[in-house]
Amino acid sequence: MFYKLFNHSVKNITRNIRFDVSFVLKIISSLSFIYVCFAILYLGLNFEPIFRMYSPNLDPIDSFNSILIYLFLIGMLLLFFFQKRRTGDIIPYLHLPLNRAKIISYILVLTLFNFFNFGFILFIIPFSVKSILPTYGMQYFICYLTGILFILIFVSYFVLLLRNLISVKSFVVIMPLGIVFLLIIVLHVSFETISKAVFQGLLHGNIFFLLLIFFSLIGLLTANFSLLKNTIYSINSEEIGTFWTSKRSKETFLSSNIILYALLEIKLITRNRRLKGFFIAAIGFLFLFYYTLQNKQNGIYFSFIMYIILNGLFGYIFSQYLFSWESSYFEFILSTKFNLLKYLKAKYIIYVSLGFFVFLFFLPLVIQEKIDLHLFLTALFYNSCIGYFIIFYLATFNRSRIELNSNIFFNLQGYNGTQMIALVVIILLPCLLLLLLTVVLNVTQSLLIINLLSIFSLIYHKKWFKIILKQLSNQKYINLEGYRK
Repeated sequence: MFYKLFNHSVKNITRNIRFDVSFVLKIISSLSFIYVCFAILYLGLNFEPIFRMYSPNLDPIDSFNSILIYLFLIGMLLLFFFQKRRTGDIIPYLHLPLNRAKIISYILVLTLFNFFNFGFILFIIPFSVKSILPTYGMQYFICYLTGILFILIFVSYFVLLLRNLISVKSFVVIMPLGIVFLLIIVLHVSFETISKAVFQGLLHGNIFFLLLIFFSLIGLLTANFSLLKNTIYSINSEEIGTFWTSKRSKETFLSSNIILYALLEIKLITRNRRLKGFFIAAIGFLFLFYYTLQNKQNGIYFSFIMYIILNGLFGYIFSQYLFSWESSYFEFILSTKFNLLKYLKAKYIIYVSLGFFVFLFFLPLVIQEKIDLHLFLTALFYNSCIGYFIIFYLATFNRSRIELNSNIFFNLQGYNGTQMIALVVIILLPCLLLLLLTVVLNVTQSLLIINLLSIFSLIYHKKWFKIILKQLSNQKYINLEGYRK
């Protein structure tokens, strides 16, 4: 039964009408994916020598265990927002005389096949074999690796449960955030302390932690099975239900059409002189500040401002002229079936991705503990979840025409005083919030509150885009008048 279902999934991919579109692009993407897999595998095999190269005085295994919880939390967020919904794939089987339990089991098994689990397993298995097994022995190696794999499965099923529950009531997301708030703000529990206690316990053969994770996983699996069993036939229902949001007619956040719009944005940057100039200048600033940030005497508030600027360097440079870049053919865009919503989402995805690459660029400094990881990630979250949406909205007021092939030096075309003030406000706003929060809370708790606000903003990203498009619709004729000058 499972073989047939998987066989149908493979045929669905290969026989899809979009499979042959951009075939060369698919080959390049596949080669890039293989390269990333080998890079992760290499990092797992050589984690200890690489870590000792940057931090010779720290124990690599202890340090890794203390940040493991952050990796799982980041994976949870990535799966929550970007994992493909599998429930729509079972619609054809609901009209057939198939056992409902088998269909649900198929969904639960398919849930484990995601990009985060694959990448994490590629890293953790060679890391454990190379670093854990020779030092701690086979017994503790099995206990440690089993516990991590259980947690990995737990994360996948927890995200599945949360996404299905949030389809019914959006406020369900408050529950995990409330738990985090209770642990960190009220009980003053440190993430690093929890992570180190759990994984060091597994590393020393603490069977209690392993059993706790196992039974929690069983409970979560049972809850998912029960929820899916009771709502599986609501897929075709017009009532609001668990699977109503996963219909095939609804576009996913990373649909192939959005990828095509993203390619248009990439071509816009690579084919025009002024945009290429901005891009090269941004790379130059990254190298310029790479060594400046190694100075630990900068202070937390100055460092936070610098992290926000660096993480959002590409995004803020390009997004303040978000619609001005298209000023030469904005009339054509408005008069054709050009999906502005998908175009905005494509731009947003590119800017967030560039911010993540900036984080990877400064990762060696994070490993050397010359950059505060939590502070740097908070800046990344703020830019991705709040800052870009604000600058997108304010970009609708910029009606200055820009010649794309003009030089960037001594060229004030497109500069707008309102935009510059907006950038200053966007950069200083989280710093002032951090300053106010640290009056009554410690730095970790203050950063977590900013993280929670950022996550809330990202949850309602659809409303952000709706507000931006509405404002653009109200402003379009005023902007067109400015673009013609």
